[in-house]
Amino acid sequence: MYSLSANYLAGHIDEVLELANADEVLVTLDSSDNLMIMKESSWRALQDIAHLFATPVNAERLQQSLQQVRAEYLVESDIA
Repeated sequence: MYSLSANYLAGHIDEVLELANADEVLVTLDSSDNLMIMKESSWRALQDIAHLFATPVNAERLQQSLQQVRAEYLVESDIA
């Protein structure tokens, strides 16, 4: 993750956008909350995950499915 000041961001937007293609970019602001710049595809993926885990019932189902997949994957089998 890169960390930049807002002043640097204003004068170097092209460089910042290039960094955002590789990682998240943290813009530090003196007067308020910081700003995070990331690729849109990464943002959408995070939103999808948040949506999937938004309700306790759905989160529990996903956890159970993950545990089931892990259990099946870790089962020893006889390979002849």
